[in-house]
Amino acid sequence: MISATLLTVIKEFRLLIRDPVGLFMLIVAPIAVISAAGFSLANIYGADSSSAYGVAVVDEDGGEIARAIVDALGKANSLRVIRVADRRRAEAMVRVEKSAVVAIVIPAGVTHMIESGSLARLVLFTDPVRYLLTVKVELVLGELLRRINTAVDDEARTRIAEAQKRLVDEIAAASESAEHARADSQRMIKAAAQTRAVAEADIQRQVEEAIANAKVRTDRALDEAVRQLRALAESELTAQRAILTDAHDYLLQLQQSEKQFELWFEQLKQLAGRSRASSIPAPPSFPKPPPRLLAAGESGPTPPDFAQIRSKLEHSIAMPDVQIQLPELAPPPVLPGIPRLIAPSRILIPGTLGFSEIDLNGREIGPLGGFNAFDLQVPGFAVTFLLIGMLMGVSLALIDEREWGTLDRLRATAAPVGAIFAGKLLARFVVGFLQMAVLFAAGRAMFGISLGTAPAALALPCAAIAFAGSSFGLIVAGVGRTRDAVLPVGAIVIMTMAAIGGCWWPIDFEPQWMQTAALAVPTTWAMRAFNDLMIRRLDLSSALLPSAVNLGFGFAYMLIGIAITRRRFTT
Repeated sequence: MISATLLTVIKEFRLLIRDPVGLFMLIVAPIAVISAAGFSLANIYGADSSSAYGVAVVDEDGGEIARAIVDALGKANSLRVIRVADRRRAEAMVRVEKSAVVAIVIPAGVTHMIESGSLARLVLFTDPVRYLLTVKVELVLGELLRRINTAVDDEARTRIAEAQKRLVDEIAAASESAEHARADSQRMIKAAAQTRAVAEADIQRQVEEAIANAKVRTDRALDEAVRQLRALAESELTAQRAILTDAHDYLLQLQQSEKQFELWFEQLKQLAGRSRASSIPAPPSFPKPPPRLLAAGESGPTPPDFAQIRSKLEHSIAMPDVQIQLPELAPPPVLPGIPRLIAPSRILIPGTLGFSEIDLNGREIGPLGGFNAFDLQVPGFAVTFLLIGMLMGVSLALIDEREWGTLDRLRATAAPVGAIFAGKLLARFVVGFLQMAVLFAAGRAMFGISLGTAPAALALPCAAIAFAGSSFGLIVAGVGRTRDAVLPVGAIVIMTMAAIGGCWWPIDFEPQWMQTAALAVPTTWAMRAFNDLMIRRLDLSSALLPSAVNLGFGFAYMLIGIAITRRRFTT
């Protein structure tokens, strides 16, 4: 059985070497298709393509922000800026001439609106037919605008932080000044109280001295007044005494004259005789002097008691006991406390919300970095052409060998049918594996694809899909009756498996139900392993489960295929 298997393997390789069309389909055709698809879709998946999208830019603003936008667009690797004078020309370049993917108009006033805190918008002219390209440009533009907004926000945040720091410093200085003012106020209150007590004592002393001096002056004035009054009174008393003495002497003389007059009148009557004495009228009587006048003349006027008068005057003008008490000073208004501003380290200024893209290994990569489109196209079309090669190498070969009688001659050598099928599968497995290796090597050399962190790990999914593809070829060979039946059936099945399995585009582009259905085909698991190893750059463990599933598909296809082909090709 082993010799039969080896003979079958050798025969397959001889046939392959003699078949230039087969070799072309194995190597040249996949590379050509990969080149066409990779270069066509390179800008969709990655930003490292040598070509760049043309972007027409109309600067109607001419301000600083507008210049920053134009400069940022010019520095983007995937964009080629075309300066245009007006909107009409820019729109024609996008929608008529197709020389630009997107036209970007920076309206007048954008710089002023940004500086004033308003919302500014750019105007984009797009072509809906070129949707994917437009989305790519808009993603790049969005990232550039995000960076510009971040720069503007950072500058504004810096200014706010500086202004806030100045405000904090000024409020802290004002608060410190207020504290000093309150302390000075308290010191002034204490000093005022002390000054008030000293002033009270000083005023009390001055008042007491003034009162004492006034009392001395008053005593002197009283003494002088009493002396003058005494002198005046004594002078008046002396004059009155002289007058009273004269009046007293006069009265005494008058009394003597009255007595002499009475004696004279008696003598006159005596001289007139008795006859005539009765005819003589009585002389007028002298008035009696008042007794008090006589007494005053004898004793004189009584001088006033000046000591008593002085005592009464002193009592009436006695100085009261004066107690000086200054009114309490009204307390100064309490200075309101200035609250301490929160420390700058605790004041949180809202930051700019951004993102940094981290790959599955924890490494940071640039935003919108994408990946090399050939990292997807090389393994995808390699799997597609692997399945096509299996269709031609297994299915068509079995049909051709039956028609040519080759299979009958092999059976005539007493080789078991199982050994013949096993040899054919082994040969096509080796061819498929080598095909994958050559295509990966060409992809590395020609397109710079990534081989991941462990290039040798790629051998596992390559072997698994090669085994599953060769086994699937048996099923197609058993189902198809002729070459004309095998080619359309096999092509439709292979193209369908490649399409829904993510060989031509990321499987995430498909709706969820199709992604679920894709789990039933081996291409899905093969591309999962290749994407994990090459694009996501995971280690070998990420390829174990997909490879095991494809090995399971291979064994299932092999058992089914051998059962079908044994019945078909042995009858």
